[in-house]
Amino acid sequence: MKKISTKERFGVTFPDKEGERKYILFVAFLFLLHLLPAKSRGQIRIDAARTAAELSQKLTGQGVTVLNSTLTCAAVANGIFVTGNSNLGLDSGIVLTTGRAATGGAYGVNGYSAWLASTDNGMPGDAMLNTLGGMNTVDACALEFDVIPLGDTIKFDYVFSSEEYINAVCGTYNDAFAFFISGPGISGSDNMALVPGTSIPVTINSINNGVPGSLGNIVNCTNMGAGSPFTGYYKDNSFGTTLTHKGLTQVMQAIHQVTPCQTYHLKLVIADAGDATYDSGVFLKAGSLHTGSFSMTAVTEVPDLVPAPICIKQCLPGRIVVKRSQATAQPQVFVIQTEGSAVSGYDYLPLPDSIVIPAHDTAATITVQGLPTPLNGTRVLKVLLSAPVVCTNTSSVIDSAEIAIYDTTFLNIAFSDTSVCYGDRLFLSASGHSLISYSWSPSTGLSDPTAPNPVALPNHSTTYVVSGSIPGTNCPVVSASVRVVVKAAPQLKSTTDTIVCYNHALTVQPYLLSENPNYSYLWTGPDSFTSAQKSPTIDSVTPATSGIYTLVVTLDTDGCTARELAYISAYVPPLPVIESDTVLCTGDQPLELVLTGTSIKWYASATDTLLTGTPVIPTGQEGAYLFFATQTIRQCESPREPVYISVRNCCDGKMFVPTAFSPNGDGRNDDFAPWLDYGYFLKQLVICDRWGKTVFQGNSGKWDGRCDGRNCETGVYFYLLKVGCIRGGTVEKTGDITLIR
Repeated sequence: MKKISTKERFGVTFPDKEGERKYILFVAFLFLLHLLPAKSRGQIRIDAARTAAELSQKLTGQGVTVLNSTLTCAAVANGIFVTGNSNLGLDSGIVLTTGRAATGGAYGVNGYSAWLASTDNGMPGDAMLNTLGGMNTVDACALEFDVIPLGDTIKFDYVFSSEEYINAVCGTYNDAFAFFISGPGISGSDNMALVPGTSIPVTINSINNGVPGSLGNIVNCTNMGAGSPFTGYYKDNSFGTTLTHKGLTQVMQAIHQVTPCQTYHLKLVIADAGDATYDSGVFLKAGSLHTGSFSMTAVTEVPDLVPAPICIKQCLPGRIVVKRSQATAQPQVFVIQTEGSAVSGYDYLPLPDSIVIPAHDTAATITVQGLPTPLNGTRVLKVLLSAPVVCTNTSSVIDSAEIAIYDTTFLNIAFSDTSVCYGDRLFLSASGHSLISYSWSPSTGLSDPTAPNPVALPNHSTTYVVSGSIPGTNCPVVSASVRVVVKAAPQLKSTTDTIVCYNHALTVQPYLLSENPNYSYLWTGPDSFTSAQKSPTIDSVTPATSGIYTLVVTLDTDGCTARELAYISAYVPPLPVIESDTVLCTGDQPLELVLTGTSIKWYASATDTLLTGTPVIPTGQEGAYLFFATQTIRQCESPREPVYISVRNCCDGKMFVPTAFSPNGDGRNDDFAPWLDYGYFLKQLVICDRWGKTVFQGNSGKWDGRCDGRNCETGVYFYLLKVGCIRGGTVEKTGDITLIR
């Protein structure tokens, strides 16, 4: 890959190398600060620095034997990974990179400068990649091993990712990787990392988003071959949260034809092109290196109706299907073995030791027939498929399949015969094979007669029968039953809301459809109300005693109950409104109190003593009077409203004028404010300074010590106070006042 200068990368020119180095370290530090919190949320865990044997065994699946593993790679550049919530597309496997496999390499989170994840491991390049790509490489990471296949193809799954996405797309330099295979029938070595259906190698320029980067030209992509670039295999990762590299491929498959039992050499290698910046990686799925000519699958006898691979003893056989990739003129014999918790000859009829795919066919089937046994739970039969040829020093098992063997169809009800009270719900419950379809009868009163657990509301004693069948099979219909006895229970009619006049008593009457001397009663309600009487009395219905009253009637002979709710509320008329003055002067005419309301009643106290007429207030001397009044609306009397009346001496000469005040804002004596007794009202207040200039005039009753909008000076001021009396006449009073600051 072309080496990019710091100026091209950052748009910054530095006076010397030391300044450039410090700037790069500073940016790297900022990137790591951005990266560290996000990494804690990463969903790819990588254990780096693994051995060649650990990596190759992690990759190895059925039907192949791996030998002589070697690893030429920096320790930080390889690892074993496990994914969680990631867009990688692989759950686990191995990773080879040209930088760091973890903590800032292939694994991590994109930051503002994702190139900072690049690492120069100081490793040399790879000669085979140099030849393949026509460019020098560095920082190579290569895993090599011999493989002996039992079938005629080998294959494995992988994902390629790189920091060269997106800026270097369609550039002249691309990090190189290849899966080289050599051995019998292969001239030299072939690269297995090809775009599907082509001979074009998987690279940045062959698989991308179709948009040349800032350092690229579309010609460099189209020159890879017909159809390039292949955008359908590309995933953009610009804002990825689990992978540092800006782009990656879909899950790809490397595949090559081989000769069974022959030894082949695989070299999985990746390297940086040009220099060590802009790293790349390749993820390989765990266990995906296998031979793919023959396969084994477990199904049911009716896969369209019962897709799960099962067998039910005595009624539903299972099937084991063996396939080969293509039909030949010769039959193909396979050896099979069994293991698992199911016992041959007890849980199922013994299977043959081998199976034959006929000439000119691609599949053969073995029937798994369950045997009748006592109920002992689900057992698992695992069938192992051995290769048609057995290579020296290799495992013969190339595939396997599992089938669950269920007990003979059964159906149980979760409880025995029972009883319920009339009007109560009952949760029926049946259990059996998960494939069973249910049918309950009688269906009347059931929430869903086809559910395994319907809700029943029986109105008389009933025997419920549930039948179970497995549609599309020969399994017999099974059934179970339960007897539900319905016990007698009190029956109540619904009550209506009751509105009672405020403070009236109410006797609550239950509405029973039938009487019984064995009934007992319990009433509960607001304000801690409780009663065991059939028809209790609420002494006073008020807002505090309004609300929901609950009645529980119990038939003591069988314990069944009935419950009913009654809502009782008080109607409270509004209080009357007093229209008369509440303060009178001595010597005034006696006052007959006036209220606004309907059907006014007067009381001498809060509890009793109804007056015969409207009170008349005498004014011959000072005094205080208290009465209570109500009004009646719709024959309901309101609560008693207190009416306070006072008779006072008016304009008897009582007034007080301060001699000093201090308007300093301390909340004490801040205003000059004369005090006037009842009956007086202020007509005018005039303040003059010592030279006779008026500094304040008004009828507000107080002076704040300001003159013409500013604070007056400390000193003596003179006042003229004009006071009126509600009975008529004016009183004038003069004097001096000292202003203190």
